[in-house]
Amino acid sequence: MSFFETCKTLASLALLPFYTTSGPAKTTGRPATIPALKSWNDGSDTYTFNAHSRIVLQDAQLAETGATFAEDLELLTGLTIPVVKQEGVRAGDVVLALGSDETELGDQGYRMEISDRVTISARTDDGVFYGTRTLLQLLTQGSSIRGGVARDWPDYPQRGLMVDVGRQYFSVPWLEKHFRDLAYLKYNFFHFHFSDNFGFRLESERHPEIVSEQHYTKAEIRALIELARKYHITIVPEIDVPGHLDAALASHPELLLTNSEGKQQTGDLDLANEAAYTFVRDLLEEYIPLFPSPYWHLGADEYLLHNGNYEDYPQLEAAAKRRYGPQAISKDIYLGFVNWAHELVQAHGKTTRIWNDGMHGGSAVVPATNNVIYEHWVSWGPSPREIVERGIPIVNANLYYVYYVPGKAIMQAHANALYETFEPHMFCPEFNISQFNLNQPESSSTAEQDFMLPPHHPLNLGAKLHVWCDDPTVETEEQIAEAIEQPLRALAQKNWGSPKLVESYEDFKPIIELIGRAPGWNG
Repeated sequence: MSFFETCKTLASLALLPFYTTSGPAKTTGRPATIPALKSWNDGSDTYTFNAHSRIVLQDAQLAETGATFAEDLELLTGLTIPVVKQEGVRAGDVVLALGSDETELGDQGYRMEISDRVTISARTDDGVFYGTRTLLQLLTQGSSIRGGVARDWPDYPQRGLMVDVGRQYFSVPWLEKHFRDLAYLKYNFFHFHFSDNFGFRLESERHPEIVSEQHYTKAEIRALIELARKYHITIVPEIDVPGHLDAALASHPELLLTNSEGKQQTGDLDLANEAAYTFVRDLLEEYIPLFPSPYWHLGADEYLLHNGNYEDYPQLEAAAKRRYGPQAISKDIYLGFVNWAHELVQAHGKTTRIWNDGMHGGSAVVPATNNVIYEHWVSWGPSPREIVERGIPIVNANLYYVYYVPGKAIMQAHANALYETFEPHMFCPEFNISQFNLNQPESSSTAEQDFMLPPHHPLNLGAKLHVWCDDPTVETEEQIAEAIEQPLRALAQKNWGSPKLVESYEDFKPIIELIGRAPGWNG
């Protein structure tokens, strides 16, 4: 008996088609999904999926969403379900339609009506796609689904995962599986951290000498971009500059920041060296066109953080004065570099994203640009309140909650804390840096309220889970996949913002097990 036949048998026996008050976890009456549905009204009919079911398109522009849904249904059930256009609807069909006057649903919400057929309607293709993810989760639990009407939409528009492939190489199949799993949970962003101290992972024609042995070819990246697009996931690429370039600069020691005693600041570009700007321009001009994403991440974090201070490198202040006038100081050369690189990104029609820590005070004449997105991970630099008061969008990258760093207990993205305590408007407050033996930049605020935004602030784009491989030998990619499974599901619930089905994380774990991974996770 196949898995799906087993599910049908269980459903016909009414053993476990949904979580109800008699199931392993008490719920509010809504069907079990991750994230939970925003609203649900029970109906009187029952929908049964079977070998004669069809996907009926009411709009031609939903053809790809319909085809992707059919592929996932085949992975789940083994059944090949036809996709038809504007034919008469019958029992067992799934209807996909555009058009809704429910403004509350926004651009990513949907309405799903379940009777003897299922109709998913939304204002956009994105919304219809997310409706199909909900239906997949319901069909994972059995072929028969109780009737009702769901209305569902997210509180935060950007819900993502970042993976540090710079330090630790992750295989293409690993990435493909996670794209599908992210979409299954209604995530819509994947952030590639391509470069760091242990690796530079992206093929380059302009600078092949900097590329690590284990890397992604441009053909592999194009295929991953296409898969992500099909699953409504935006790729955010990052080449971290002007720091964290250890691997890339191993072939260009002449570009490393060096003090008057000849000591090099590992991984940091010498921003007084004009050749450093040529090098970065080469990389940006080669890579930005590879990615159709509207975003490019410059990194811009932790420059001069490891065992160094601006005062140790007098050439930086001298260069700042040459560029910006006699009032300039060393920090101006850094901020000027970030602004310069940001202008290159803008010239390609894209929005710049940066980490928040380097954008703290200390400059004399160069203002930090406002026309970027700040990813706020630590208290150094402008506080979240200061960021949104400047009109800058912000992403929550709170290192206490949404960092998974193998080997560092303080940053393990504990799923229970994510589910029970964390909220996307809670940003990282003061951070004790002493255990990491780093120089701590000045913080612009110590007021606790400056790190809490009002819930659903329009400039708060949402929270993102981060996999940082500070020590790439601690865990394999399979172990990391297992470690982030539950945190991803807890964060999916918090970013979507619907009322939780159950209050405690212990009661949430059986729902995680019931929903499982995306169809095709195991091949």
